[in-house]
Amino acid sequence: MPTGRKRRILIVNAYFDPWRSSSPTRLFVPRAMAPYYLAGYFDQTHCEVKVWDEMYHGALLQRSVFEWPDVAVFTGLTAAFDRTRQLAAYCRHFSPKVATVIGGPIARALPAICNDVFDYTCQGDVEEIGEVIESIFDPGHRAHHAAPRFDLTAPSMGVGYLETTKNCNFACSFCSLSGEGRAYTAHSRASIESQLDAMGKAFAVMVLDNNFYGNNRSTFEARVKLIGERWRQGQFRGWGALVTGDFFKRPENLKLMAENGCKGIFSGVENLDPQVLKTFNKKQSLASDPKSLTEACAQYGISFDYGMIVDFGQQTIAEIEAQISEILADQTIPLPSLLSLTIPIVGTPYFEEAARSDRLMPNVLLSDMDGQKLVEWPKEPLETVVPYLRDLLQFRGRKFALTRHSLRHAWHWRKQYEWEQSVLAAVRPLHRFYSNLGIGNPRQMFQSFKEPALTYNATTDKLRSAYRPLFHMPAHFAKDFVPLAITDSKGALTDQFLEARTGATSLAS
Repeated sequence: MPTGRKRRILIVNAYFDPWRSSSPTRLFVPRAMAPYYLAGYFDQTHCEVKVWDEMYHGALLQRSVFEWPDVAVFTGLTAAFDRTRQLAAYCRHFSPKVATVIGGPIARALPAICNDVFDYTCQGDVEEIGEVIESIFDPGHRAHHAAPRFDLTAPSMGVGYLETTKNCNFACSFCSLSGEGRAYTAHSRASIESQLDAMGKAFAVMVLDNNFYGNNRSTFEARVKLIGERWRQGQFRGWGALVTGDFFKRPENLKLMAENGCKGIFSGVENLDPQVLKTFNKKQSLASDPKSLTEACAQYGISFDYGMIVDFGQQTIAEIEAQISEILADQTIPLPSLLSLTIPIVGTPYFEEAARSDRLMPNVLLSDMDGQKLVEWPKEPLETVVPYLRDLLQFRGRKFALTRHSLRHAWHWRKQYEWEQSVLAAVRPLHRFYSNLGIGNPRQMFQSFKEPALTYNATTDKLRSAYRPLFHMPAHFAKDFVPLAITDSKGALTDQFLEARTGATSLAS
């Protein structure tokens, strides 16, 4: 690598937009923060770091960026593996001496193929990047005191991000954390304070924990009070976090959070059918109906948010329609901020059961598993389910009901909420379920224009444009643009996939 200048580090959060847009999605909260935590491990005296988040910044299409790095670090959700491979190919083509690194859920789910494609495969947490830095360069290029590079996130719409725990103490069958099986742990007070110091002043803070509540009462209370100290000092106007259903069994939890500046809580209600929740091993949510939780939170001035998962393999259209109609008819209940199909994420118990039970459809690609298209056989005919799914995911035919509900919900709780919460309650569903304008730079918008129409069915969907190289590249890169297929034409797991998921080494070069 060249000497006499800082080492150039490119960190990319790879992302395949399920709606086939290459343009930025900058209003989505939360943002991916792993790249900024990774960036903090590179010593700023010796390293220059750039972060590109394909969700926030849009698809990475610029040749100048691929030519720039000495090291390219990739992360992202498991379904984005093909995208990380494409981006690594571009970097290698334009900067042949670049060292490539992969980490996060992709590396843990597909270690063997990651070892083949990338120079370094990290299956641990972000701290493992320190070992990679020392291996590529020397200890002097590793930051002595790692702190998130929140300065690189600007602009961030006034929202700061914080992590106080890792992993989760539950084992929902569809969750990638259940497949990884790593222990739930809390950050130390010093770690949390370091993050808050790096964050600086913010309008609001989003706690990124998979489960802020956890299974240790004393650490939960300590974390709440620590964040509350910063809130009372005026560092931010309020904060929000994700908790599991067991949190609500103790009313004093809401009181404690509210007294320490919490303004919003997200919880995975997931489905209104208890039988579906049981198949997800989601026992902690069996009593989590959104109406009662919204009312409980509102008593303390906290807004409630939740996600919903529909499962056409277990539910009929009529049953799903009844749930959606029930929510729309009750202005006290917020609309879900996330509406998705069940995703059989590779490595999870749910995926293994789906594969054993022949529920996976033929010709499913890893990149199809984005929650916006069918990858499992529904219990009703495809010709009936697919059109309904298409309309459901964007509330087609319900836009007036959606708008009316959002405004009525915000008005109903206006006395319990501060004005910012009321505005968010009215606007958030409209942003989520109305079509994305798809505004980006000209190249991103042209890339979106080239995309084939989304069919909402993995068996009929055509490859997105990203699988056609942007630039003329030598023949040996062709394999990097071949999608990783999960099932073959008969619905069985492919040899390519079975080989990709074998092996598990901590650090491979």
